[in-house]
Amino acid sequence: MKSHSIGIIGGADGPTAIFVTSTVSPALVVGIVAAVVIVACIIIIKKRKK
Repeated sequence: MKSHSIGIIGGADGPTAIFVTSTVSPALVVGIVAAVVIVACIIIIKKRKK
């Protein structure tokens, strides 16, 4: 059985780093990064409208 782990470390004052502990297909990593970027953009847009 294979196990995978993805950790996202970041903050408001620095860059975000994504750590992958196992070999994962590049398509999966791209999909996860795209989802994180989309969610971040939605949050930023909602905060600016307030």
